[in-house]
Amino acid sequence: MFLTKTSRSAVLGAAALLTAGSLLLGCSSTDTVAAPQAPAGLDFYTPQAETVPGEHGSVIWSRPLTGIPGLANADNHLVLYRSVDPKGESVAVSGVVAVPRGEAPAGGWPLISWAHGTTGIADACAPSRDTDESYPAHAYIARTRVVQQRLLDAGYAVAMTDYQGLGTPGRHSYLIGEAQARAVTDIARAARELAPSISTRWATIGHSQGGQAAIFTNAIGPTWAPELQLVGAAALAPANNNGSRLALLRAAAELGPAADAPERRAALPFAPLVIAGAETAGGFDPAAFLTPHAVDKLKLVDDNCIPALSTREQWTGIGVHEVVEPTGDLSGIRAVLDANEPTAVRSGLPLLVIQGRRDVIVVPEGTDAMVAQLRAAGTPVDYRTDEYADADHRAILESGLDTLLTWTDTHFGRA
Repeated sequence: MFLTKTSRSAVLGAAALLTAGSLLLGCSSTDTVAAPQAPAGLDFYTPQAETVPGEHGSVIWSRPLTGIPGLANADNHLVLYRSVDPKGESVAVSGVVAVPRGEAPAGGWPLISWAHGTTGIADACAPSRDTDESYPAHAYIARTRVVQQRLLDAGYAVAMTDYQGLGTPGRHSYLIGEAQARAVTDIARAARELAPSISTRWATIGHSQGGQAAIFTNAIGPTWAPELQLVGAAALAPANNNGSRLALLRAAAELGPAADAPERRAALPFAPLVIAGAETAGGFDPAAFLTPHAVDKLKLVDDNCIPALSTREQWTGIGVHEVVEPTGDLSGIRAVLDANEPTAVRSGLPLLVIQGRRDVIVVPEGTDAMVAQLRAAGTPVDYRTDEYADADHRAILESGLDTLLTWTDTHFGRA
């Protein structure tokens, strides 16, 4: 159904790849290491295939950043690094690393690996491409940048992955937990290669899609990068219960137009992203459960980010009852989604979950149930929700910030 994205630059000159000498990034030659010179423009995101295999978390190339998507009062790096996809193949992943200016504390700058929420799966949706207001998801990423800036101002280096296949060749593994967790962990490795002043101690923080990624990172991070010390994870409005949402769409098909209530439409633009992301794990055909109209609209995710998918001309123009066939076979996709639920993994490391009670994208009742299951499985969860009675899906970024900073300082022993 979906085709692998075509590389925008199939061949980069050998001179650009194997430049004699090096490009020194950062505030001083003692703080950074030599890296291959990166090509200019969007060619940055498409390395030659033979350069991609290698140790996961190692840097392919990088270049300095000024302005956004970097952070203020930091040495910012746009980085392309290696990771491993769900099929075990080496992939290139892009992201941004921001290192506070000045002298690092004893032991180095503690690191936060930030996991962003949904922007889309098209290349143009990668947060590292947010250089001005023309970026399709600028309003959302600008709000997350406030959180990142507060973390940096508090004395943390901040690494911000785009995730596998978002901006780089290949399909984005949207909501595939292990793929996202590998990207989150591997940029922590890459950050230390770029700036040895960064500590081996790190935490991951994520919102929405990134909240799910943070929970998976808390489980696999210690074994994926054993030389680093993961102190815990924080998840704001973490994505969960996606398989159940598809089942609700099938139930809506049985009800017909009566099911098309406004509150049920809020999550509709995310449905094609969930389906496309699950396809990277394989095992099902969307035509087995989608209506022909919905199948036809799936291709829109390849060229549009979440704001465009939310318009009536695209996914919100479909009735809630017009997405899934009443007799559609959801077994294949449910198996994929259930395997990527936050409750599918467990960790003994601390986990902070922050959830707004007015969230209609990640509904609080679902997160309540998720937390209960995680606790029952042995994950030590600090759950904050009652104090956020008026916070919706994005407002939780601001409402939960003080709690987030206090938790982070405490678990790094800086409180």
